[in-house]
Amino acid sequence: MHVVLFAPAWPPATRHNGIVTYVHWLREGLRGMGHRVTVVTGLLDRAEPGVVLIAPRPRRSLMDRIAGRVLGKRPTIFDGGRDEIAPALAKLNAIDPIDVVEMEESFGWAADVGERTGLPVVAKLHGPAFLHLVEEELATPFGQERVRREGDALAGLPFLISPSRCHLRNTIARYRLAPAIAEHVVNPLGLADDAPLWTLAGCDRHTILFVGRFDKVKGGDLAVLAFQQLLRSRPQARMVFVGPDYGMIQPDGSLVAFREFVARLADPALEAAIDYRGRLPPEQIATLRTRALCTLVVSRVENQAYTVLEAMLQGCPLVCTDNSGTSEMIEHETTGLLAASDSPADIAAQIQRLLDAPELAEQIGAAARRHAMEVHAPDVVAARNVSVYERAIALHAQSAGRRRAA
Repeated sequence: MHVVLFAPAWPPATRHNGIVTYVHWLREGLRGMGHRVTVVTGLLDRAEPGVVLIAPRPRRSLMDRIAGRVLGKRPTIFDGGRDEIAPALAKLNAIDPIDVVEMEESFGWAADVGERTGLPVVAKLHGPAFLHLVEEELATPFGQERVRREGDALAGLPFLISPSRCHLRNTIARYRLAPAIAEHVVNPLGLADDAPLWTLAGCDRHTILFVGRFDKVKGGDLAVLAFQQLLRSRPQARMVFVGPDYGMIQPDGSLVAFREFVARLADPALEAAIDYRGRLPPEQIATLRTRALCTLVVSRVENQAYTVLEAMLQGCPLVCTDNSGTSEMIEHETTGLLAASDSPADIAAQIQRLLDAPELAEQIGAAARRHAMEVHAPDVVAARNVSVYERAIALHAQSAGRRRAA
């Protein structure tokens, strides 16, 4: 089978993005099964066999329009599927016939690709926007248009998969969809042979790690506020905060940067106890996970976060908010601790439990690693994807046959 996977950028070593990580590990699993995989991308840092760069039309770069710095300023981003991805896949298909395409639902691109290439397209729900944009962003014309475009596209896509059951269920309900295939298929993840693993003996029992953007979606404010409460009972505690500073969006649409947000709390002890590192490469983050007692993931909404999966695979104890896809990944008190969403007090209380009982941290970290290795192994996940692909290809052929007969 020749499978095409769309990635917004490539390679994973230089493009740290959840969809890119997903495509990398899914490709590894599919290749291990003997399938041919081509990655199609809009931004390529270096040439690589089996990776095809989309050639943008003059004066119009798909990835420039995807970049956060211009989102909302160039609404023609919605035309990327029609103008750039579909022509690239049609050209590739003419040279090397494609059996199935898998790509994200973003901006409604997948529907244009299916319509203009005639290929079976399986849409992977990495979002969608109506669940992952915060209230202020949803209120913008761009946010509303994105939600509408994605809904219209999903209505015309017969094959859907999602790593989160609740996201799949909510998407179908929101847009009143009736897909021929709607499957829950988890995300794959592997670990480099030299990746460090968490041990109780090797961690600093006073250090908490947060990995994620400083923005409202990833709950950077919740992490800071929870840590501030924790400091009242544990003044020796320290937080390492890793991630880009996107700013905390305010009701008027303005942004408050990380350091300004912390300064506004007027708490000198808090400022002294937080070590803000900004964006770091994955290998450095992997090392930091093993040095902290626990990793904190307090997003307001998640599908199936690689931040959680990576920590699980390293055996790191986790404290997460009990929302959406994260609550499907973590079994409370078995593979992690779950705190009430939007509750800094409960987040702090769950961290306190691990500080008070490091043997519990050790227990749940080991259980999390076992779960991730069993359920999210690339070969296991790829086999489930292939099952969906085979059904999609067969249904697509039947539908094409009926159209020709008519």
